[in-house]
Amino acid sequence: MIYVYMLAVALVFTAPLALAFRNPRAPRNRREAALALHRAQLTELARDAAEGRIGAPEYQAARLEVERRVLAADGTATPALNGDARLLLGVTMLALPIAAFALYLPGSTPDAPSAPHAQWVKQQAVQNAQLTGFIRILSAHLATIDPNSPDASQGQAYLAEALAEQAGTITPQALGLFQLSLAHAPAGASWRALDEQRIAQAKGQ
Repeated sequence: MIYVYMLAVALVFTAPLALAFRNPRAPRNRREAALALHRAQLTELARDAAEGRIGAPEYQAARLEVERRVLAADGTATPALNGDARLLLGVTMLALPIAAFALYLPGSTPDAPSAPHAQWVKQQAVQNAQLTGFIRILSAHLATIDPNSPDASQGQAYLAEALAEQAGTITPQALGLFQLSLAHAPAGASWRALDEQRIAQAKGQ
């Protein structure tokens, strides 16, 4: 039943295109369109003159100019429209919603199987093992250097970030490392922004 509703909605949204067919007396070519425009201009000029918006000299001059354009347009030979555009529009009105609706029919689109849960668990285990190894190596490196040095400050920031990522939140241990890193980070250190952001984030939790 849902497919019937979808088709109905598609037809409703394309229905305004049918307004192109509502005026069967539309100009058939450029000549008729130009003549209709100039006749409308003559009518407007006559109304303006009658209402006193333009003077008689201006009216006569404008009228002569428009009449000259009427004569020039009347002598223009242009081929009449053959109606192919309306036929194409009608076909499009029917084909567009039907084609869009067909995309949602069962079996019309390729199925994209989801990743097996076991594969996702395996990937997570590999990533956690890599993160644990990184934390172990970085912790061992920090134990061998001056804790007040810029090198230690950088390592403390990265170690705190790794611990926060492993825990899924900024733990007290990670927060302490961020604060220690910020205390000894040089003024132009690239990791100062990380320290400040994480400390502010922890305070907001």
